[in-house]
Amino acid sequence: MPSVTPSDDRPDPIKGILDVTRAAESEARAKDRVLGRTLVIGRAYLASAVLVVLLAAALLLPHSEGVKGVDVLFFTDAASAQQTSLPSHVFVLVYSVGTILFGALMILTQKWWAAGIAWGASFIAAVYGVLAIWLRQSGRGPNPDFEGFGAPGIGMYVSEILVLALIAALGGVLWARTPEQRELEANTRGGGD
Repeated sequence: MPSVTPSDDRPDPIKGILDVTRAAESEARAKDRVLGRTLVIGRAYLASAVLVVLLAAALLLPHSEGVKGVDVLFFTDAASAQQTSLPSHVFVLVYSVGTILFGALMILTQKWWAAGIAWGASFIAAVYGVLAIWLRQSGRGPNPDFEGFGAPGIGMYVSEILVLALIAALGGVLWARTPEQRELEANTRGGGD
């Protein structure tokens, strides 16, 4: 039986396969990184942009009797005179800083991380919004002896509705995929077929 001796001029087939696989993986990863950095401009993105602008405008609406959302945001004398509760302040602060600011950043930069922060802030704001409305509807503020505690204003309701709509719209933005991303995912799953 003839013996097999390794030849120095013959390339190693396993090494060649590994090199080709590594090159294909690095190309796919590089493509994925480039495609994953920006958001897909579509209906959900445009709806989110409109909702962010409307939410910013809702700060000018009455939050409660004699108090606008801007008053609650900046802790003005009008807000303290109406004994605005902590959940109201947290609601307006979170949706202003978290949702409006990072939503605007998402619109300007088209980056997924800004949309993700705005989406998370929308969830937090929605919870505090429900709590703030409930406390205002109870008719009693932090001080039970305080007379003239105002009910929730139209701005509080509109803001809560817009925040809830923004949760759905930003979710659509975050999970939207371009045809190139779908093709890359299919190639990765199918082994490049």
